[in-house]
Amino acid sequence: MATSLGQLLDALADTAQSTEPTAATRADAGTALGQLGRALAQLRRDGVSPAIGDRREHQVAALAAACTELAARAPATESTLAGLAAAAADTLAVLHEHSTVASRWAAATAVAETITPLVQMLAGTLPAGPAAQWLAEVERQSVLVQQTAALQPPSRADSAILDRPLAGPAVPASSDPALVVPDAVAVLLRATGSAAESPSVAEVLAYTLAAETLSDAAQRLDSVAEPGAGQAAAPAWRAVRAALRPYDDGSRRPHHDAPPAVLAALRLHASLNRPGSDPALRAEPLRAAVAAAAQHLPTLATQLMYRTVRSWADTGALVAYARDVPPREERVAAYLRGYQLGGLVRVDAMDLQPVAGALHNARLLSLAVAARAAESGRAGADFPRRALAANQALLDQPQTAAALEVATREAGGQLQLARGRTPGPIRAR
Repeated sequence: MATSLGQLLDALADTAQSTEPTAATRADAGTALGQLGRALAQLRRDGVSPAIGDRREHQVAALAAACTELAARAPATESTLAGLAAAAADTLAVLHEHSTVASRWAAATAVAETITPLVQMLAGTLPAGPAAQWLAEVERQSVLVQQTAALQPPSRADSAILDRPLAGPAVPASSDPALVVPDAVAVLLRATGSAAESPSVAEVLAYTLAAETLSDAAQRLDSVAEPGAGQAAAPAWRAVRAALRPYDDGSRRPHHDAPPAVLAALRLHASLNRPGSDPALRAEPLRAAVAAAAQHLPTLATQLMYRTVRSWADTGALVAYARDVPPREERVAAYLRGYQLGGLVRVDAMDLQPVAGALHNARLLSLAVAARAAESGRAGADFPRRALAANQALLDQPQTAAALEVATREAGGQLQLARGRTPGPIRAR
């Protein structure tokens, strides 16, 4: 099952507050502080401030060192608290390429807040000596980090990194949409957020199909809602695929094996698009899963726009017929050759503007559907409330309402244009 850094830290804090303080659990808390120290040290190495030597850097480093020193003096015990803390530290390592300086500061703030209930478990139980001194230092440094966070608070957009889902072990045999949807979204976010390798056109077509299906399911959570901007999110994702029609990188062909992310996208589509899916959406677990997953659709669009499309433009990985991309004076000869080999051109950023524009519209309209889905399907403490807050902050900006109207019109226009266009040799499969 998919999980997130925020869920792990919340579970760690709740467990610490509800656990009876025995010798074993106190030793477990000490070990857990060591794991959180490891997490803070990694954040410090990656950078939690844009300015070298900033006090945030020093405070996070001091808190990491204090946690490590205290854990070195605790009995070697690993139980629930230590396991949750270790999982949180490992999650931060996985999130490395998805994080920024600002989001790492948000993560460091959350870790510092989680240290407080662990310190409370140990307070007043240690004999005078180095361990008690290091415990006092941990408490002091965690307070300093939290005070600095109060003066320089992370933005809601930066705090959303805490809600980014990470997929657990795959369960291919499971057909329960409430289990399939969260894991599939986690896989798609990781695949599109990786800087190591850009997805192919065929892979992005699968991802956008899954996003369209999820948007449609999220829109159907509120059956009494009047048609509006949120109802256009699914067509906007369909318009992205229409905008991708002219472009090819050699991947638009039958494949014997599909990459894991494509399999995840197809499983999500199949689980939400099968007969009888409307009654299933009335079940609380599935409603909650769809509403939670919808909060990550804007991030998916952002990553495709700023990572995948930009990578295609920078590397020149795509080709298209000159007749199917925005006309340019230097390509008149290729245009006149039509759909022949000589009519192919290497695609750059200017040629990919229709795709980037379609993704921009999908992102805006996904914000609206995510906010509406949250009102209909929010349930439980595991709901990605930080991602919802980031989405709501963007929706509340004065210019967003007008942008949503423009995005709705443009998405509809792109689909109409695609229906009326005579397809060339390169077609979506």
